[in-house]
Amino acid sequence: MKILRIGCVAMVLSIPAFTSGGNSLPSRVEEHRSGMMARVVSADGTSRTVRLEGWGCTESMCSRVFIRSKRENGVPLRTWFDSIASIKDATAADALFVMKDGTERRLAFVSDFRVFYVSNRIGLTEKLDLAKIRSLEFLDPGK
Repeated sequence: MKILRIGCVAMVLSIPAFTSGGNSLPSRVEEHRSGMMARVVSADGTSRTVRLEGWGCTESMCSRVFIRSKRENGVPLRTWFDSIASIKDATAADALFVMKDGTERRLAFVSDFRVFYVSNRIGLTEKLDLAKIRSLEFLDPGK
């Protein structure tokens, strides 16, 4: 009976490890960082500032530092958050990425991976579907 009780307690305590999703993802990869600030313009034109926590699908966060997408020819691509100036003209399938070096490229999302995980001013995390916003502009740390 004691072994059964210990097993049940161990199982209950391990549940957060399976449901934490992005909490176990690294915040720094190859000198690229997470936690960048961004200005989001909603479809109705309202603007707000958020902290980018990660990227993924509606079910879970997949990365804290990059977006996995595809080029027009279908070749997979990893785009680092800290190389993006803004994202605009998003649809359910792709978006226009404006890079910090001034180049622009339309990238297709991998499956339905078009959701940003952000935290607002009071620290609450929410999911932000790129297809439902007008634009997302990354802010320089000094702004």
